[in-house]
Amino acid sequence: MYQPAVQIVGVGQRVAHNHIHDAPHMAVQFAGNDHVIEFNDVHHVCLESNDAGAVYSGRDWTWRGTVIRFNKFWEITGFEDRGCVGVYLDDMLFGTHVHGNLFWRVTRATVIGGGQDCVFENNVYARAMNWAAYHVATTMKQRLDEMPIQDPVWARKYPELLRIWEDEPAAPKGNIIRHNVSQGGDFDGVRADAARYVELTGNLVADDVEFSGRPPHSFALRRDSPAWALGFEAIPEDRIGPRH
Repeated sequence: MYQPAVQIVGVGQRVAHNHIHDAPHMAVQFAGNDHVIEFNDVHHVCLESNDAGAVYSGRDWTWRGTVIRFNKFWEITGFEDRGCVGVYLDDMLFGTHVHGNLFWRVTRATVIGGGQDCVFENNVYARAMNWAAYHVATTMKQRLDEMPIQDPVWARKYPELLRIWEDEPAAPKGNIIRHNVSQGGDFDGVRADAARYVELTGNLVADDVEFSGRPPHSFALRRDSPAWALGFEAIPEDRIGPRH
């Protein structure tokens, strides 16, 4: 059974400025649309889990528009250090924007499990992608049919849903990985059969990306880091965590 510290459903919820740590399972699980998960300090979660993520959602094409930004994820390695995920967009989750997050010692910082139209940009130490298609004709189609996607409100907000069934719904199209910074570990874990669908541009992957700080305490980059020329933007680290 899933046991997140915070679970959000519906539309337009916000989870911000929390310190979530020493938890057996996920920090945040979300379902629904247009949520914002931001400025949270998350570490030592999923301590009794492996196939789990600090932030997790999946298995519904109609859950779109959530933004995950300016969070710090660190020391997340799963049960008995056998692996875990930072931001886990599982089972073809679509249309999620992951921006300006900091990852340190997370087994797999980010996973896109076969979804479409997800954007990962301006993250530090973001890595890993994957692809899974086995729910398309069953769970995914059933949940799509249950939602009023033909309704004008839905059609204006999510026009992609009107044509998804006719356009390779299992293919991870429209995913963009750009302007991220990765030091150490493997950055590009895109499967060969998914690579043609993914845009990988302007990422800095190096043994030394020129940190001026010492992660996980500070991820600040030096002024001469090559990341700036690639379009990387400063992350407001001082706003992460509880506000006093």
